[in-house]
Amino acid sequence: MNTQVFLLCAAVLLLAPARGFAAPARETLFDPQHQFTLSAGTGCADGGPGITLQSATASPHQFAATRTELPAEKMRNTTLQLQATLHVRAVQTGAGLWVGLYDGTQQSVLRNTQKDPVRGEGLTRTQTITLWVPPQTTRIVYGVTLQGTGSVTACGLRMEAPAPAENREASESSLPVRTMRFVLDTVRERALHSAAIDWSTRTPALLDLARHASEDDLYAEMRHLLADLHDGHSFILPPTRARRLSERPATLPVFTKLSSDIGMISVPDFTSHSPEAMTAFSAAGHTIFAQAPDMRGWIVDLRADRGGNMWAMLGILKPLLGSGDLGVFEDRTGQRSRPWRAEKQGSEQVQATGQDLARVPVAVLIGPQTASAGEAVAIALKGRPQTRFFGRATHGQTTGNTTFTLPDGGMLALATEHECDRTGQCYEGPVQPDDVQADPDAALRAAEEWMQKSVPQTLQ
Repeated sequence: MNTQVFLLCAAVLLLAPARGFAAPARETLFDPQHQFTLSAGTGCADGGPGITLQSATASPHQFAATRTELPAEKMRNTTLQLQATLHVRAVQTGAGLWVGLYDGTQQSVLRNTQKDPVRGEGLTRTQTITLWVPPQTTRIVYGVTLQGTGSVTACGLRMEAPAPAENREASESSLPVRTMRFVLDTVRERALHSAAIDWSTRTPALLDLARHASEDDLYAEMRHLLADLHDGHSFILPPTRARRLSERPATLPVFTKLSSDIGMISVPDFTSHSPEAMTAFSAAGHTIFAQAPDMRGWIVDLRADRGGNMWAMLGILKPLLGSGDLGVFEDRTGQRSRPWRAEKQGSEQVQATGQDLARVPVAVLIGPQTASAGEAVAIALKGRPQTRFFGRATHGQTTGNTTFTLPDGGMLALATEHECDRTGQCYEGPVQPDDVQADPDAALRAAEEWMQKSVPQTLQ
């Protein structure tokens, strides 16, 4: 079936005249598998014009989308809403709305309603996407999507500025506005790269958006704000995902005996801050060292440590790290924190090994999955005597994230500090290995070979 292109009725295509926006270009169909048809007609309950996208042959994974393009010149730095009432018939996978913003040929924003698709038989639902148009936007493209078989008719499809809030005072104290204001203030005051944002235009624009946006749209714009910091580390989670993260079961460190005198401790990521979870994590780590007193060299495997609570990770490695200074944080003004130390974590005293392992040989395995707090642990091992790094470069999130609870229960993790090792070197980007080994098994073999050569030297 050939892709079909249709012109839509002016009443569907034109934006509300009161908004003062230019009329869009014609509607076209994006149908890469040639399984869908697009038609214009009067299939709407109010007798107004609509567009119908349908397929009787598409697989559940095949999709098509209508495309309407607008010049963005008069809509830059404004809040817009895409809205339509969708009527579906025999839709198994889902129908929805989408919008993309472009800076020249580069797509800068892509938003859709695929998290909440309209599906079923004879169902009608209105969908809305609210978004901010950055000043550099040149084109706005939007439309209707359909995945799989069935038919969707979109009525009243329009892109326009949202109507002013009826009660401005009440909207200012609403939870979305308070959440957005907290994020804007915190990022402006604390972020490492706060200067990358034009706060004079971004602040009023995003506060205006918060008066109209759904939770999904609100968090999408806050993620966009963090992405514009270009720190590669900051992130934000809505309330449901924040709770899910805090409740995620902890993975405990694992001991592997590689030979009669070489042991390996594999450190996983660890996201909890609860005393109970930290006690269990700490106890597991110290049990490993207490039950392996004959190990004269250790391999610390950080390749699966994607981050979380660095203090719990440093705590389990205290026998190897000792009681000295391990590193510091440095904020954007150059102010440095108190030195990092490996200390007991949790609510109960954990019996640690009496061994002094601060000078035994340690091989550290790192790779692309070593990230965030996992990289902080790697940095804490930098400068340690008799220590060598094997594997591949780490992920590159070598900044300290400060965590904030948002007014609505969400979570903001914001890169506020650089990380510096015990020698004073501060990191921007990945931690590099001393011995580059692309293959994980080869990295472990190289670490063992170095360890076999290093262990006798410490016994002389």
